[in-house]
Amino acid sequence: MELENRRRLLVWSRLAALLGIMCLLSDCVPARSQARNHPDAPDLGARARQAVIEIFRNRDSAAIDRFFSEPFVQHDPNIGDGLPGLRAFVTELANSPATNVTIYRTVVDGDMVMLHSKYEAWPGFSGPVIVFDLFRFKDGKIVEHWGGQTPESGPNPSGHTQVDGPTAVIDREQTEANRTLVRNFKQVVTVELRFDRVDEFIDGDHYIQHASKVGDGVARMKARVSGVVTPSADQVLIPRRYIAEGNFVLCLVEARTEPPRQTTIFFESKTARLPSTGTCSLSFLRRISGKIPTARSKDDPANYAPINASLGRAQ
Repeated sequence: MELENRRRLLVWSRLAALLGIMCLLSDCVPARSQARNHPDAPDLGARARQAVIEIFRNRDSAAIDRFFSEPFVQHDPNIGDGLPGLRAFVTELANSPATNVTIYRTVVDGDMVMLHSKYEAWPGFSGPVIVFDLFRFKDGKIVEHWGGQTPESGPNPSGHTQVDGPTAVIDREQTEANRTLVRNFKQVVTVELRFDRVDEFIDGDHYIQHASKVGDGVARMKARVSGVVTPSADQVLIPRRYIAEGNFVLCLVEARTEPPRQTTIFFESKTARLPSTGTCSLSFLRRISGKIPTARSKDDPANYAPINASLGRAQ
């Protein structure tokens, strides 16, 4: 009987040691990111969309406390800083019965969320505006916001609007490859002005442009870039931040022009090239087959938001 009790004690001792090791290892596992590809993480994209709808469409001032947290940093020059500035903005919206927002695209990258939307009755504009909103979350609430607005315009020379085209995020496993593709494209072509290397990044046969004043094709893209910058000792376009999810990459660029401005470019990427692009004081690029086929941007110089130092180094 004594031998049997010793064996049982040994078994329980080993089991307790094993459980202790397992608990220790579980403490060493890093916390999961709040990116959308973790199904058990908060859906920050849905929270960002709901925050915008509650504040702009419903003009619910109580939504500020539900979705935002102090200290809150506001980079949009059209809205006052901090939560008091946001409350004043909502109060201003209350004077207009026609406010509305349509959200076309959502990109989630860690604690950052980008929304590409159309706003109606934005203060200071006579008609609808196309907007890129960039939010930073902490503990499930928004603590920082960048924004840029430009008036809605008709189709560009190639018949594309500022908001049409693909909206679904796909190929999430290609997120980092697409971020790298856009980062290299911005450095080589728009910073170093190496137009001879455009074909490494742009899918010339399928390059779609959504910027309001620019048409499709590589030639028009080259003309656009060369019209903004010329070779000089001083760098004019400085990429500051890249927000990526799957086939979409958003690039924030400091344009050292007069007056200084912030450019946002939104790319869609597929098959290792960039097939489309659009601008809106932020640029958003879609990737197809490894090259850039699509881009969007805000291209009205009067509506570029000034660069804030907090954009920091390129990421």
